Amino acid sequence: MARSSVRGRIILSASRRTDLPGWHADRLAGRLREVLAGRGPEGIYGVVFWTRFPGALTSSPLKELLTDDLTNVCVNLTLTGLGGTRLEPRGPAAEEVLGDLPELIALIGGPERVRWRFDPLIPTDDLLERFNALAPRFAALGVDTCTFAFPSARSLRGNLEARYRDLGVPRWPDEAARRDFVARMAAVAGPLGIQLLSCSQPEVLGYHPAVRPAQCIPGHVLATAHPPGTPGPSGKDPSQRRHCTCPPSQDLGDYRTDACSTGCLYCYSTLGGPDAGQTLPWFLRGR
Repeated sequence: MARSSVRGRIILSASRRTDLPGWHADRLAGRLREVLAGRGPEGIYGVVFWTRFPGALTSSPLKELLTDDLTNVCVNLTLTGLGGTRLEPRGPAAEEVLGDLPELIALIGGPERVRWRFDPLIPTDDLLERFNALAPRFAALGVDTCTFAFPSARSLRGNLEARYRDLGVPRWPDEAARRDFVARMAAVAGPLGIQLLSCSQPEVLGYHPAVRPAQCIPGHVLATAHPPGTPGPSGKDPSQRRHCTCPPSQDLGDYRTDACSTGCLYCYSTLGGPDAGQTLPWFLRGR
């Protein structure tokens, strides 16, 4: 297959739709190799991974790709501290994630390329306690952003209110409670040097002056690996929500075939949720 011109550089996203690294690493590696064969490394402006499992990226086959072929990446790393609970039954424990994180940071070129997602904000009794425990750990590793969002009632499943009620997923009582929680987050994050980023919820920007709009495909971070002024994809991604600020990207996940098996009760994917799939990600079996 002939390689395309670098004029058409693209950003790859893997993946907003599912945890491809954690549950489908072989499939993801194959798709990445296919794009590399078609476009060449010079045709890829950057790659953004989304996962709960940093160990998936520091294990074969993804580690080899990150070492040899994909040198400009960012990782959206979701860690809420709920792993192993009924809300995230097959999510990893916080200590496991934090233990794997230094190797990932070294592999991808620095902590600024890891974007912590404390997301979504499910109002459990220990929500602030979990944030207070995790934020200093990320700050100590040099990770200086935290992206968050309040759960939405709208999704690919339709309206989620009845589903949340039936499954016992806690809901925020009102806007005042949400506003108060953001202020409490800001009181912790500010002294640690962590920037709070609100994803696609512009009303939340008014809750506290420390909150800024999130860009989960962080073009400004990816640009640092290129000579100054090298253009990447620009403008708003038309496939995302109205208030998303991300530049266009090509997503490598598929809702139909790449179901996430973490089993989160609050999952909005039509193939996700508590009944989805396997018991452990492939790279954790035998640990």
